[in-house]
Amino acid sequence: MKHTTFARSLVCLALVTASAASLAEEASDQSGQELFKFHGCANCHGADGKSPVSKLVPELAGKPADELYANATKILSGEGTSEESKLMHAAFYSPSNCDSPPTDEQVKLITGWLATQ
Repeated sequence: MKHTTFARSLVCLALVTASAASLAEEASDQSGQELFKFHGCANCHGADGKSPVSKLVPELAGKPADELYANATKILSGEGTSEESKLMHAAFYSPSNCDSPPTDEQVKLITGWLATQ
């Protein structure tokens, strides 16, 4: 009985590891622009990062990638202090949001793309 449970646990662990590796590979195959759209960033910041839907939403295009990355990771981690940052964090981690927030690698791809716009 113990061997069966242990074997099942190993199989589950292997499946989870394979799934995570597959997702990471899939993420690296997508461009920053595709990820920007996929994660819904374009819904508020505009398709090109230049045309936000509100004065409360910042224009992102053309800003330095390291600045964009620092701000994005701060917001996604819940450390943003502005009301806008808190709203963005809540939108990504809301139970009604079916998509997961971007991974660190995806944020780097997105912010790298934005910097070139």
